[in-house]
Order: sequence, then C-alpha cells, then structure tokens
Amino acid sequence: MNINLKTPVLVAVSVLLIIASSLLQPEGRTLLGALQTLLLGLGILGCLMAFLRFAKSSKNSSSKGKKSKQFKEWKRKR
Repeated sequence: MNINLKTPVLVAVSVLLIIASSLLQPEGRTLLGALQTLLLGLGILGCLMAFLRFAKSSKNSSSKGKKSKQFKEWKRKR
C-alpha cells in the first residue's frame, strides 16, 4: 500500500475505533469498560501515528524540493 493511501486509511480506522468506543455502555461491567478503554486508546494512538506520518512526509517532500533546486543552481554555476 502506498504511503499516500496509508495515512487516510489509518485516520479512518482510528476514527471508527473512537466512535465504537463511545457507543459501548459498560454500566458496571468491567470487561466492557476495559474494552472501551482499549478501543479509545487504539483510536488515539492511530490518530497520533497518522499525524506523525503526515508530518514526516511533508517534511521530506519540502526538503527534497530545496535540495534539487540547490543542485540545479550549483550545476548551472559550473
């Protein structure tokens, strides 16, 4: 799967996990409470990972453009 496609899929799955955790009503049941907490934690972790992946890819793409531009200018001077 391409990195450009992985980030939106990760966000979508994370949002679905957060929504699923909000739909659970534990009401005194320990197991459902633990499941709700686990789903919420996985959803938040997925959103954080998607944000970091997005930040890393945008940082790499901006630095690539600068490097290639500097190389072209250097090549012209020679």
